[in-house]
Amino acid sequence: MAVFELGPHVTGVDKLQPGDTVSITYRNAILTRLSKIASSGIRERIETEVIATVLKTDRKNREVTLRGPTQTQELDAGPAISLDGLRVGDTVRAEFVSPVAASVVRLRIAPQ
Repeated sequence: MAVFELGPHVTGVDKLQPGDTVSITYRNAILTRLSKIASSGIRERIETEVIATVLKTDRKNREVTLRGPTQTQELDAGPAISLDGLRVGDTVRAEFVSPVAASVVRLRIAPQ
């Protein structure tokens, strides 16, 4: 199960019914701020920020996987984020924008 914010241009969601199968196109969550901090071993969420552990960095695709207090999430690094010096195992304070659905389409499923 995943929760997505809907982009302002997504329409027709009011016609969906519980149990409908949908196809969702979405944009990954985007890191807007990232800084290393001293590790206390505790991960926490502070309003729009999270203290997390770096599990993976993909500099070529500018993606960072963070393990936070309740979930592990792959995030796209925004253009202002420097990935230089970021290593697996680092504890970081991260601020990010949640994933946003770009389209939601109800799928027609043939009866079986």
